Amino acid sequence: MSKVDKLLENINAFIQKAEEDAEDITAILPDDIPELEKIPSLVEEFEKITAKLLRRQRKLFLDGMKGFIAKDDEMTLEALLNYFQSDLFATDDFAAMLSEEAAAFLTLSISELATVIMESIDKDIAFEVLSKRTTDWIESWSKELGEIMQLNTHKAIETELLEVIQNGESIQQAELRIKDLPQFDRKRARATARTEILAASSQANWESFMQSPAVEGKKWKHSGSKKSKPRPTHVAMDGTVVGVDELFLVDGEFGMYPRDTTFSAKNRVNCGCVIGPVVDQDIIGLSKEEKEEIRRQVLEELNS
Repeated sequence: MSKVDKLLENINAFIQKAEEDAEDITAILPDDIPELEKIPSLVEEFEKITAKLLRRQRKLFLDGMKGFIAKDDEMTLEALLNYFQSDLFATDDFAAMLSEEAAAFLTLSISELATVIMESIDKDIAFEVLSKRTTDWIESWSKELGEIMQLNTHKAIETELLEVIQNGESIQQAELRIKDLPQFDRKRARATARTEILAASSQANWESFMQSPAVEGKKWKHSGSKKSKPRPTHVAMDGTVVGVDELFLVDGEFGMYPRDTTFSAKNRVNCGCVIGPVVDQDIIGLSKEEKEEIRRQVLEELNS
């Protein structure tokens, strides 16, 4: 097994253990890749920030609810639901706040991973800067992530209030339901951080392969997750090689790499597959100057 294949195997093992919700993420970092020592702390910090934003969001809704109730002793639950939909949801800035933090986390994580991946492919070509293609993806996905999480929380609150109305429950019960929503739990923050390190790992692979002159293709490698049975369509993909900037066709869907956000949930959730580089040894043998020129031309194209 080559150095880069061993590294990618270790990274994937670490990522899968993190996704399986290990309490102490620092305890599952493989001993033979000390270069990744910064990754667990990045994941933990993003988890803490996300949890703080969720608590802040819950406080916004509970404080707003209490203030609205205090104004009218005769208030109905229907009026409360309308207040959430027309006023409180509009003042919720969770999506914007999380998007900013997610972008910072993804930028740091992808950069750290790309650094060790590129060094393992060819020590002459070190990682220096992310391409515009990747920074554009970070900006786009971070925004979408914040919006998705915020929308899911709003829908959960609406569902709870509608059930309270249908069941003839009290205002106090409505408050307790909202306070105890799992959308505000630390577990959600942890799941978000662990999922996003998966996305960062996949994007770092693509970025590293694109910037490494000797990489001429990428190979799909099936690796099952403990959380799910192997997908026959993913097993069938094992060993499939495409160009670095070409798409894999998986079960009728196209994606750059396993767990690409362009895949639907059926092909993305709990997928443990990885990609490996197809390396041209003739290019590895070129001079450092020749390889740097190839990388410069690739970055120029990616940044255009």
